[in-house]
Amino acid sequence: GNITEEKVDVICVSVGSTLEHSRPVWNALAKACGTGSYKSAYENARGSLTSWLSRGEILVVDTSKSKLSANYVFLVVHPDVYHLEHAYRNIFREAASRGCKSVAVPGLGCGLIGNSAHASCLKACEVLHQTAIETLGSIQLVVFIDVKENVVQQFIAQMQAKFESMSSANERGSDFESFAKPPTNLLEDDCVICLCPLFESGEVSELPCAHQFHKSCLEEFLRNPSTKKRCPLCLRYLELPLGNQPSEARMSITKLKHIKLPGHEDCGFVYEITYNVPNGIQDETHIRPGKPYKGTFRRAYVPGTSEGTKVLRLLKFAFDRRLIFTVGDSLTTGAKNTVVWNNIHHKTNISGGPLHYGYPDPDYLSRVKEDLSAMGVTEDMVPDDMDISFS
Repeated sequence: GNITEEKVDVICVSVGSTLEHSRPVWNALAKACGTGSYKSAYENARGSLTSWLSRGEILVVDTSKSKLSANYVFLVVHPDVYHLEHAYRNIFREAASRGCKSVAVPGLGCGLIGNSAHASCLKACEVLHQTAIETLGSIQLVVFIDVKENVVQQFIAQMQAKFESMSSANERGSDFESFAKPPTNLLEDDCVICLCPLFESGEVSELPCAHQFHKSCLEEFLRNPSTKKRCPLCLRYLELPLGNQPSEARMSITKLKHIKLPGHEDCGFVYEITYNVPNGIQDETHIRPGKPYKGTFRRAYVPGTSEGTKVLRLLKFAFDRRLIFTVGDSLTTGAKNTVVWNNIHHKTNISGGPLHYGYPDPDYLSRVKEDLSAMGVTEDMVPDDMDISFS
């Protein structure tokens, strides 16, 4: 649905790290508020800022003097999965502090930034459930609305699960329990985390890869913020990886039929990938939070072979999971606070061989798949219906 049409006190929308709106969102708000009203209200709110906002933080735009039904628009800086709880808590807390009775929220980050509908809706409902147990203050109505039907259905499912069973104190560990189960048969083995026999602990957990660990050891291992969510023994990933590539990054793909890649002369076309990452502000996951960073514009080339197409799909999936770039200091130029490659090799030249990041390079496709696998991206993760559009 259209969130601007909701008869509520507060509507919430996602914005980028520099508070930029997507064109459809800006146009919808401008139309609903009336000529010039939203722009004026937004500029007043932005002018009151004394520091940059991090992921999950909000800027409150007072629209009470406009034609919009809502008195406030909460602009939520794109939260990734690690900041969803922070974002939804900020929304409910800010609404209550302003005496608002009704709030409309979407599935934050379910589109551009790559959060799954399940993760976003689960976290929203968890926060609302916990807030309801404590106190909702003035809030009497929370409307979950999104343009994507699957997001709405996820909200419905999660709300039913949370509020039909109020004995949900143990649901805080649901993420862990979604992939760690009690074993059917206890192995006569040691827990590789603590190196003590499995039978010495009353509770043992088994991962989908069939490796077993003491439950307390595994929980502590996976809760470590520096630990990737994967099996400590075989390193199989337990959930989709997510990086800190700037959320405003864009990737486009073109088929070039007039170019031949050295080593792939029999191929009918070449995939040209264009990456465009604008300048922005570093968040807390980057090297120097709050500091500006310089963006980048890159082109890369992949042969239009069967194996090349597989690599293209993997690269697109990695991009959607924000793994292609990060923000740091360039080892090649020495520039600080800039967008850099994130250890996934790309061919940025058509020719020149490996020395010049070009072709021919017979091992490139297998090597880049190894890079992607090290990031947790494998072919079995890529959805069959993943959309790849060509410009």
